[in-house]
Amino acid sequence: MSGMPLIAGCLIGGICGLRSSMGDIQNRLGRNVARLRKAAGMSQETFADHVPIARSYISDIERGARNPTIEVVERLAKALGVNAGTLLD
Repeated sequence: MSGMPLIAGCLIGGICGLRSSMGDIQNRLGRNVARLRKAAGMSQETFADHVPIARSYISDIERGARNPTIEVVERLAKALGVNAGTLLD
């Protein structure tokens, strides 16, 4: 790896792509949580009470700023009445 060129601090052909796809998953999760929460007519505060989790953490998830554990994803899904996979589609 030491001979591979760096672009914006990432090695070409590997590490950047992994980091980018993780961000994509976080953003997709956040968009789906926000969409389903709004469709259910819940504010972030009401939804946070149903999960239960801090409202600020819900906000961070919806903005793609958090990388929640699979246990948290499962709790989010259960509060929204969907399976965890739906939040990642």
